[in-house]
Amino acid sequence: MLIGWQKMFLMMNKPTIIITGANGFLGKCLVDYFRAKKWRVKAFVHNLLKEKYDDVVYIKYDMKEDIEPTYFEDVDFLVHAAYLRYEKDSNADEINLEGTRNIVAICEQKSIKVAFLSSFSAHDEAISHYGITKLRCEKLFDLEKDVVLKIGFIIGEEGILSEMINRMKTSPIFPLVGGGVQPLQSIYIQDLLEVVEKTLVANELSGIFKVAHHEVITMKSFYKELASRLGRRLLFIPIPTYVLYIACKIFEGIGLKIPISSESVLGLRKLIALDTKGDQKRIGVKLRSYQEGLDIILK
Repeated sequence: MLIGWQKMFLMMNKPTIIITGANGFLGKCLVDYFRAKKWRVKAFVHNLLKEKYDDVVYIKYDMKEDIEPTYFEDVDFLVHAAYLRYEKDSNADEINLEGTRNIVAICEQKSIKVAFLSSFSAHDEAISHYGITKLRCEKLFDLEKDVVLKIGFIIGEEGILSEMINRMKTSPIFPLVGGGVQPLQSIYIQDLLEVVEKTLVANELSGIFKVAHHEVITMKSFYKELASRLGRRLLFIPIPTYVLYIACKIFEGIGLKIPISSESVLGLRKLIALDTKGDQKRIGVKLRSYQEGLDIILK
């Protein structure tokens, strides 16, 4: 909870925030959210957009290159959402690590509080490049002042959920990787945006937070719920993870694009459930269940 002087400060002085990875689904949502709050927004984008908001400052940003420190002048907060996927660059792991290290160094120098967007996939037993690299990046932050948000499955109008919906609408068959027994914990996009804001502005909130609704369901249960809401009668086909992984590597090797990547298969093999009740209470945001999130998205 914000104390009185913090609320008064935010009402009188709208903060300035940098959002890295503002080209992506989550980055764009963050830009929209903080614009609506009348914050001053600097959007770090890999590719400059054709359609821009007049009240947002857009800055071309590449984690492979040095950042101009003047971009960080008079900035209060930064959300680090930029991430280069291994599928796009075989050097992505080190690029992500070095890019995050540069962000941390400048923000420490400028006394900017950072929220790093990580994932449930980032844990000690992770085998995907994504999970391993996110975990390595987490360890670069000063948890006495910065925030690391380990985020569950995001229920939003774009992103992975949108891809699932499109696949269900266009095919009568839906694969269940590993039988669909993996645990899933979700967070509705608007709840996540509120969590980002609250953890940034509250001085007493720092460290690692596990951000998702406490309910744990299986991937198969979620798929069936989603198909039912879409009015789709699908044939769910269990596929062993190792078979799908080998197939993905073959297709990737010959340059043939398929709906799932070998990286995603590795991530699904090591999905874990986390106890999120304590962190939810500490942040002070009531998170909606996956059913409530789907009610809103599919209205």
